Amino acid sequence: MKKLAALGLAFLTLSFFASAQEAKDAKPTSPSFARLSYVDGNAYIQRAAVLAYEEGQVNMPIAEGDRIGTTDGLVEIYLGKKNYLRLDQNAKVDFLNLPKNNANLIRVRQWAGNLYLDVATLEKEKAIEVLTSDATFYILDKGLYRIDVNENKETEILVFSGMAEASGENGSMLVKKEQRLSVSEGRFLSNPSSFFASVSDAFDTFNDNRDTKVNRQLARRYLSGDLADFEYELDEYGDWVNDAEFGNVWVPRGLASDWRPYYYGRWSWLPMAGWCWIPYEPWGWSTFHYGRWQWGMNMGWYWIPMNMWSPAWVNWWWDNDYFAWAPMSYWGYPGIIIDNFYYGRGWRNYNEYPNNSRALTVIHRNQLQAHDIHKAALGPDTLKSVGRLSLVNRALDVKPSGDRRISIEQMDGGKRVILRKSGEGGTAVPTSGRTERTIGKDRENAATKTGEQKDASGQKGTDPKAIPPKVIDRDKKGETPPPDKTVVERKIRKKEEGGGPAGGASNSGRSMNSGYPAAKEISRESSSQGTRVSRQGSVMDKFYKFFSGERGSSSPRLASPPNRSAGSFISPSVPRMMPSPSPSRGSSGSHPSVTKKK
Repeated sequence: MKKLAALGLAFLTLSFFASAQEAKDAKPTSPSFARLSYVDGNAYIQRAAVLAYEEGQVNMPIAEGDRIGTTDGLVEIYLGKKNYLRLDQNAKVDFLNLPKNNANLIRVRQWAGNLYLDVATLEKEKAIEVLTSDATFYILDKGLYRIDVNENKETEILVFSGMAEASGENGSMLVKKEQRLSVSEGRFLSNPSSFFASVSDAFDTFNDNRDTKVNRQLARRYLSGDLADFEYELDEYGDWVNDAEFGNVWVPRGLASDWRPYYYGRWSWLPMAGWCWIPYEPWGWSTFHYGRWQWGMNMGWYWIPMNMWSPAWVNWWWDNDYFAWAPMSYWGYPGIIIDNFYYGRGWRNYNEYPNNSRALTVIHRNQLQAHDIHKAALGPDTLKSVGRLSLVNRALDVKPSGDRRISIEQMDGGKRVILRKSGEGGTAVPTSGRTERTIGKDRENAATKTGEQKDASGQKGTDPKAIPPKVIDRDKKGETPPPDKTVVERKIRKKEEGGGPAGGASNSGRSMNSGYPAAKEISRESSSQGTRVSRQGSVMDKFYKFFSGERGSSSPRLASPPNRSAGSFISPSVPRMMPSPSPSRGSSGSHPSVTKKK
């Protein structure tokens, strides 16, 4: 009898812990998103599904098909596994592919401006691609790469460390460490040549500063795996405390008296994930998308690290008038704070959530997309009239309206506009020159059906994303605002029909219609052979090469002693001579010189 009782007790104990494990790991979502990890100045994001621009903010998720650009700003995008992409002023890129569970391919279309690609993890050669109108670049090794697109002129790649394949109209070239290469309309303007990194511009300085920040060495590590990439910012804004039940937990510093998780920020709808929380805390990406929040008498709010990603770890409740949520506890129940006691394993009545809990946030139904949730949240007196709440452990099954009208309102004398959606307060973004347009199921108007879009000047274009927003400082003396015109995004002149990536075709979403194909013969192993793979050019290509002589870029560069290292093309090595900074970088027109790290 005692044995049966012991077995029954053991079974109940195992069942309890199994259900608790299932609850605390409820409904994770694959993190197939990049993170806008740093913004300095003005940046914008254009979602793949809409025409409207959003102001770029730290911790915004970036999904496949999204466009991000800068005007007078600098940004950093975290790609995962300690890989970063950084954009200079007046840059514009599209994210064509981002890593998924079954594919680690990253493909970026660079339309304009300069970018840095800092690659610390590369699980497979050519798993990172950068497409421009002049060439396609395949990353072969971990390293640091800069790609400058001079619109309607040429593209230049500079490999500070690592190795890349440059694929053009007539073949591919291997670009090694401390080499640069210029390409125009698919044609190589020279062989790869060496450069010195002693002359730097403001973008180089920005990249160096961010690299130092994200790779800061800490005295002690508390996180592992992908979460370790965020430890530098958690160390800056909080402290680690050892908890008897959960081990090392993180406690943020300097919180407001009314602070609670999922309160200072906003909700954003993502087609692949649903309602995603965008925190306004600079440290919020890891703490609101991984792990759980709980509250303790001696610590206040603390974060329990966990490795599963989700758009938000909350429990929801909604009716015809309100939305409500509370941070999910470690055990999967909605956290409750009553009279300075925390309940993380359920309330006395499991079917009812107390509306006087300090962990609860309630808003009117039309405020779900408000830009400051803490301002839209109901106060304690109003909460009493909401009635009974029953929070559930499942995603909110409400989607944004399919027909949303965007209106344009000028501000600051026309220097900026506000794009207002129905039911929203609007977001200030740079002027784009767009007219009012309906977004949603009916947004494809008559012009779209004919394959044409018209901008404010009446010019036609085939890409509804082709006109980037611009910031024009009309009050700045000594400058004349540029005339309004349509920016035409150049297309690749010629695409290889029968080629394919190294190793054959891939089912990971790579399209040969979106760039020049990679060459199987070029890899890290072939680097010692100085590989150049050619494709038969047309008669016009031969004339072009005959008259141009492929004598290199027209930009002036200083010569230096030749580099005759094994496997390199024999050509004069040159130091980098960066073009003069644009007026938007500063009135002085000069930048500090920083020596690049070897």
